[in-house]
Amino acid sequence: MTRPSYQMTGLWNDVGELPELLQASLDQQRGFSDVASVLRGRGVERVVITGNGASYYAALAVWLTAIGTSGSALPLVAVPAGILASGGFRWLPGDALLVVSSSGELRDIVGITQSDDCPRPIVAITGAPSSTIARAADACAVVPNAVQRAATHTHAFCGAVVAALDIWARVTGDSELRSVARSASDAVASALQAVDMWMADAISIGDHATGVVFGTGVAWAAALEGALLLKEIAKIPAEGAETREAATSVMTGINAGALVLALPTGYRGDPLADEAARVLAWRGAKVLLVPGSDGHDPRLSPITSFPAVAALAIELGLRKGLDVDHPDWLDSYKATARVRNA
Repeated sequence: MTRPSYQMTGLWNDVGELPELLQASLDQQRGFSDVASVLRGRGVERVVITGNGASYYAALAVWLTAIGTSGSALPLVAVPAGILASGGFRWLPGDALLVVSSSGELRDIVGITQSDDCPRPIVAITGAPSSTIARAADACAVVPNAVQRAATHTHAFCGAVVAALDIWARVTGDSELRSVARSASDAVASALQAVDMWMADAISIGDHATGVVFGTGVAWAAALEGALLLKEIAKIPAEGAETREAATSVMTGINAGALVLALPTGYRGDPLADEAARVLAWRGAKVLLVPGSDGHDPRLSPITSFPAVAALAIELGLRKGLDVDHPDWLDSYKATARVRNA
């Protein structure tokens, strides 16, 4: 039996390794307790978590998790690295900086760590413990990465989400969140099993000029990552939106050429998501419900939705004749985002 074309790519092989890599990260917990200890330290009054692109979406997932919890946990704010680099953010006494960077060479953050007004302490979540940012940090959590076959950040993004959730659970003493993070490998393995059946129907869709991905709560961060996957793999201009934004402001630009991916939150019956899907379909979009999150905690939605969206993006990219493993934007990205080709 012939395998679907998306399965014959290096990128899909990378996605298939996610359960193993996530479990390795959770088993090793390399530096997790060190980072949490620094953030719990005396004098820390607020944590500013930052990153760029997929790393920022991992940071955003933790912030969305934090604002949805009760109690008097340490304040957390997620800020894109570019805002910090531009000087458009006001640091406060007691700020600690938590950096998410797969390469550890994010230019914007390297510049901040070398400036006189850089806050302390600095901690990092990275796949490169010998990187510039890791060396500048007071503690570093390491997300182990296999040698990836493709440019898209699979292991790095999903690993950063899980590491950040686990670390935040340690900082806040949230044993239930810690348990959720520990279930990530099994959740992604389950999500992978749902992809083939979904793709058998999804690949019958036609070509689409634009895309929208939307989700509720933490699934908003998943939607931003999903839109990035459509852009960088399939070259489909896409927007990631929170559910109510999708139903209101985003719908104003929707037409028959749009592909909409609705991300389930894991909650049974999300009337706002159902309404958004109806509105966008009425405007002419092709709306697909992405599998992977059913039965799993919604805080894992950025990684449980990842396999299906990646598979669809790969398929759509291959239809265009794109090299989904080695895209043409890679050199430009490295030149502008990193201080060196790490």
